Parts: sequence; structure tokens; C-alpha cells
Amino acid sequence: MRLTAQAAVLGVLLAGLLTWLMINGKGEMDAAYVQTQRTIDALALAESRMQHDVLRARTGLLRNYDPIVTHLREMQAALAAIRAASGPDDREVRALAEAMNREAQMVERFKTGNALVQNSIAYFDSLSDRLSEPDIDPWLARAVAALQIRVSELARESSPRRLDDIRARLDALAAVSHPAGRGADIAAIVLHGRQLLELLPQVDTVTRSLPASPSEPARQALLEARRALKDQRQVRADGFRLALYAAALALVALVVRVGLLMRAGTMILRRTIVFQAVVAQANNLFLASQPDQIEAHIVDAMAIVGEGANTDHCYVLMLDGTNATHLWNRPGHPAPRGWPDAQRALVPDLIAAPDDHIFVETAERIGPPALIQALAQRGVTTLTCARLRRGERIVGVLCFERTRSTLPPWMRHSRGLLQVVADSFGAALERQHVWAERREIETTLRRAQRLEAIGIFASGVAHNINNVLNVMLGHAEIAADALPADPHRAAKQIDLLVQAGGRAHEIAGQILDYGRRGGATQSTSDVDAVVAETVAQIRTSTADRAAIRLTGAAQGAVVDGEPAQLQQVVHNLIRNAIQASDPGKAIDVQLERVRLAERRTLSHGELCPGDHVRIRVVDAGRGMDEATLARIFEPFFTTRPAGTGLGLATAFEFVQEQDGAFHVRSEPGVGSAFEVWLPVRPQTEPGDSAAGGTVMIVGGARSAVQEDEETLAALGYEPIGYTDPEAALTALRAEPGRFDLLIVENRPSGPLGLAFARRAARIVDRPIVLSLSAADTVRPEVLSAIPIVDVARRPWRSTALALTLRRHLGSETRGTSPRRKAVENRAASH
Repeated sequence: MRLTAQAAVLGVLLAGLLTWLMINGKGEMDAAYVQTQRTIDALALAESRMQHDVLRARTGLLRNYDPIVTHLREMQAALAAIRAASGPDDREVRALAEAMNREAQMVERFKTGNALVQNSIAYFDSLSDRLSEPDIDPWLARAVAALQIRVSELARESSPRRLDDIRARLDALAAVSHPAGRGADIAAIVLHGRQLLELLPQVDTVTRSLPASPSEPARQALLEARRALKDQRQVRADGFRLALYAAALALVALVVRVGLLMRAGTMILRRTIVFQAVVAQANNLFLASQPDQIEAHIVDAMAIVGEGANTDHCYVLMLDGTNATHLWNRPGHPAPRGWPDAQRALVPDLIAAPDDHIFVETAERIGPPALIQALAQRGVTTLTCARLRRGERIVGVLCFERTRSTLPPWMRHSRGLLQVVADSFGAALERQHVWAERREIETTLRRAQRLEAIGIFASGVAHNINNVLNVMLGHAEIAADALPADPHRAAKQIDLLVQAGGRAHEIAGQILDYGRRGGATQSTSDVDAVVAETVAQIRTSTADRAAIRLTGAAQGAVVDGEPAQLQQVVHNLIRNAIQASDPGKAIDVQLERVRLAERRTLSHGELCPGDHVRIRVVDAGRGMDEATLARIFEPFFTTRPAGTGLGLATAFEFVQEQDGAFHVRSEPGVGSAFEVWLPVRPQTEPGDSAAGGTVMIVGGARSAVQEDEETLAALGYEPIGYTDPEAALTALRAEPGRFDLLIVENRPSGPLGLAFARRAARIVDRPIVLSLSAADTVRPEVLSAIPIVDVARRPWRSTALALTLRRHLGSETRGTSPRRKAVENRAASH
């Protein structure tokens, strides 16, 4: 775009230059010179005609001076036209005007003198005719006639000799005495003759001067000056035309350049549109995926984008504490050199870059110097990278590497698409994170709800246990009374006592299993070993060991969850099958490892694609109708009078926590088949960090602190309560990293509340939550000054408290406490 704008500005400048050169290279002096030449020719013609008319007037052939005046006006008009075209300060024009003024003055003198001369000649001819009458003296007549002839010849020749001859004759005529009555005429003849002799030389001088001093030199000088100016401007115009030609060539080159730029821009736009479709395809892949499928589809999305961008490698490095990596290589290309350690070594420089989009070209030395050097050593030609954000926090980087090609031009001009790609990946990862966080919160809330349900059911359970205890006490009393007299009866009563105790133990165990914390992902279970051990234990307690048949194998599959809980699931299914079957009927336990290519919906849940273990328990017992089948996993629902309804509910909760599902088929009178599907844990995947955290509770009353500890333990956290603030501060100083969060009861007076929180904040950098009653009020600026990260209102609600703790003790914001590490190490050693 910048080159196009520069080309547009240069094109405007060249167009202006072409216009200026065209105006200055028109050669308008040719037309001006021709017009000046025509005007001068018209002036010369008018001057020639004027001189001709002057000669005609001198010879007496022209009696009227109007043609001469007309010619003078034509000359003045031509001069005015020349002056208007050249300007009044032109030297040649001034010289021509002076010459014409002199000529006009000479014409005026000629007209005046010639008029007197012609008048004298006419008067002389009239008097001569009068003195030629018969009664005149013959000598006088002859003298007058001879004089008349000589005067008439002056029109043709006015030489000095002829003038002297006329003057002599006039003197002779004046010296002779004249007849009476003729003296006045003779005197008039002599007077006009002498006047004629005086004026005629002046008129002839003017007449001869007009052709001898015309304006022709001035006209020629003006033409020469105009010709020289024309030649000079012609040379200048030729230069402008040459410059015009050069500018035209430059404009053509610019047009070609702009055309090439537009063609390149069109190709870039076309390629960008194609890549936009690729980005949309990758985004649609994420949108069409379920949250738990996003991680499996990241590489597929990278393949779509990588193929569309024609890159060699595409990878994602997560920086959210999981250290997860995702890599795609173009077919036929090996993994990037040093993967993934060499790529992770670039993370500090990628994070330190000022922009979220980083473009590095090692050959052109474009990009941060540290990245250029590191990439060049690995043979990378170009790197295109975008940072993935979760709010303001950087949680990963998305990078494209090229080792055999350079960055295409369309990618340089389409950096916004990289932001779209990064936003798409970031949104998908955020969606997965929110989903996982939501599932964890839901698990915690379900456990809290189970505990609440247990509390509601506690009275009924206590009644059942009390009945069993009454039976145990009765049998114990009977056995005690019968022991000395009837040992056999005492032994029988003691057996019944043991059975009742076992029943009470079973009821208490089921309640504990259902209320157990739901962190099933803290450890893993070997399916083959757990199922084999469970089947062996049940066989020892049954009369017919062959009634339980175990077939198949899980092929070494490992699933998430504690072995004891998985064992409890299998134990409940087999026990239910035995209780639903007639004595002697076989119970089939089948193990199988199954790989699903796509999602599968079962009767109680959905499964994602991947490896799964199927544990199938089949019996030929009574079976269940549809109404019973719909409620079998509800807590406290049972069809047996002695049952608690918690066995299958506990099993269902465990399977759900592991992202598994149940598939149950049953028919009354035919039997039932329970299938447990659990996803196989990849052997290379590192174990997850422990859930929960260590929470310090500081309160005033010991009973209240104990209740708070029970609530936090039910939510999956490790609570440690203190009623003595000094003891709590001592514990913080002794082990600053032991506690992940502090909950402090607010006491406006005394060492508790804000005072304790302020002292604790100076010792450890841990989140502090202030516990307030419904009537307490604390200003926000006071809380932020300590600082207090959150407020928990009493009475505590499990849902709200779980959300608060999750917000400040998420897996991404805390580490494993030193105490927990010690406990885990001790457990591992044992």
C-alpha cells in the first residue's frame, strides 16, 4: 500500500510536469513570428503605396491627399498591432515608431509644400493664358509662353539649371516695361514664379527624402530581432519537447510499475482470500469440536493452517504451567532441529518482543537480533510467530517455521490474518480451559451436594445402623447368657453378631465411599491387576468359585483414578450381579481394550475418540424393567430392602469423573449387562498435579474453626485451623511456603481480622480471604490496601465458597505446598 501511494503521488507530479512541459514546448513563437512578419509586410505595403501617392501628388496626377492619409493610418494601425504584440518597451518597436514618425512628419511637410507649388503652377498657368491674348505685345506673349513651358517642365525635372533658367526669365520679364493694364498680371506672374522657385526645391527635397529614409531598416531590425527570439525560443521549446519525451517515458515506466504493483497486489489479495478461507476452515474445526476434543484437534487445525500458509513446521508451545506442546510437520519434512528444547529456548525472546506478532527473516536480518542468530544456527530461514493470550496473560505461542523457503509477499501484507489464527487457537484453548475448570468445579459441587444429601439421609442411616446395633446387642446378650450352659447356641449367636457387624460395616463403607472427595485423577490404576484382584476377593467369599468367570484382558491399560475406587466399582457390579442371579448361575466378567475412531453415545454418557477399556459384567438374573433402569444410578434408590442405594451411585460418579460412561442393557427374566468404559491414559503423559491446596483458617472459637475445617475438607482442600493469631503467625514464619491461601475471620476489635491480615501479608505472599458476617461492612479501599483478594460471607454456602477458592487456588495459580510434597514423598517411599 505504501508503494502504491508513492506511485500515485509520483504519477500526479509527473502529470503536472507533463502539462507544464507541453505548455512551454508548444512553439507558439512560430505563429507570433508569422503574424509579426505579416504585420510588417502590411506596413511596408502601406508605406510603398504612400510613397507612390506622394510621387503622384508631386507630378500633379493626384490632386487629393486622402489616399496618403489612409496609407498613413494603415501604417499606424500596423505599428499599434506590433506594439501590442511586443510591448511598449521593445527597442526595435521604438526604433520603428520613430522612423514612422519622421516619415509622417515629412509627408506633412510635403503635403503643405506641394499644395503651394501646385497652387502656384495653376495660378501661373492661368495668368499665362491671360497674357497670351492677341492684343498682347508679341514679345511679352512669347516671353510668357516660354516661361509657361519652362514651369510646366518642372513637374518632370527640377534641376538647378532649369531653375536658374526660369529665374533669369522672370528677372528679364520683371525688368521690361509693360503695357498699361498688364503690369499687375506681370507682377503676379513674377511673384508666383519666384515663390514656385523657392518652394519647389523644398518639395523635391522632401519627395526625394521619403524613399531615401523609409522605415525599412527598422522593419528589418524588428524582423531580425523577432527571428532571433523565435530561434531562441524554438531551441528552448525543443528542450522542453525532449524533456516532455523523457517525462512521457518516465510516466510510461511508472504506469508499468503501478501495473505490476496492482498485479502483485491482486495476487496478494487473491492469496489472502484463499488463506482467509483456510483460517475459517480451521476455526470451524474448533467450533464443531466438543471442548474435550479441542486438544486432539489442535494438530489437525495446525495442518490446515500450515498447508494453507505453505510452511514447513507449525507448533504451539503452552506457557500456562502444563508445558504442553503440539507439532505439525509438512509431509516429508523431519521435526524441527532440537525439538522441543531449542524452540522453548526462544520463548524468553518471543515474550520480550514488543509486538504480539513477530516476523523474522534470517537472510534479510529482519527481526530481533537474538532470534535471528538462534534461528540461523538451526537453519531456519523465516519464523512467523503470534502470542496466545488469556486475558492479559500470555499462555502460549503459535509459530510457523520455514527452512527451505522464504516468507511469501502476501504473508508480509496480511499480518492481520496471523492475529485471526492466533485468536482462533487462543479461543479454542480458552474454551477447553473453561470447560475443564467448569468440570472440576462441577465435580467439587457434586461432592458437596453428596455430602449435603448424606446429611439429609443421616437420620435414616443412623436408624438403620441403630437397628443393626440393637440386633448385635441382643445377640451379644443371648450369647453371654447361653455361653456357660449352651456353648453351641452361644457360638451361633456370635456368628449372627459378626454378620450384623459386617452389615453395619458395609453400610458405613458405602456412605464413606459416596462422600469421598472426588479427586479421582490423583493416581492411576492398572485395570488388569485391579479387576483380577477384585474377582479373586469375591471368589473367596462365595461358595461356588466357578460362578465368576473372568475372560479377556485390558492389554496393560492404565486409567485415571485410585485403585481402591476402581475396585469398589467392579466389586459393586459383581455383587449386584450375584444378588440378582439365582444360586449356581454364572457371572461373566469380560475385559477388552477398544479404540474408538469417533464419538460414541452409550445409554449413560458419551465417549470421545481414542483408546478405552471396557469392563463388562453379565448375569442371567432377574433383570430390570425400563422404569427401574432409568433410576439405577440415583443416590439412595434401591430395589433391595436391605440396600442403601449408594453402590451404583458411587460407581457412576467415579466413572463420570474419569470421562467414562456406562452402557446398561437389561430385560426382565433374562438378565442384565453392565459395561464400564474408561479412557486409557497415555503412558507418556505426565501425572497431573494434586488437586486442592493447603488453607490456613484463623478464627476466634475452636468449634467454629473445626466446622470450617470440615467444610473445606469436604470441598477437597487441606485445612489447618488456628484460634491463636500469634501461633498462626509463628507457623507462617516457620514455613512460609506451607500454606496456599489464608481465610481470616473478621473481628473489628482485637488481633484478628484486618489487623492479622496486615501482619500476615508482610510475612507471606499468599491470597488472603476475609470471612465476614452478613452484618459486617468493610470499605473497598481498606481491603485493597492490605491486600484482601476476596470476601466470604457467612453462613458459607458450598457453591459460593468453592468458586471463591477455585478462583484463587486454580491449578495455574498455585504450586504444590511443601507439606504436600513431603506427604507425597513419604507415600511414595512406602
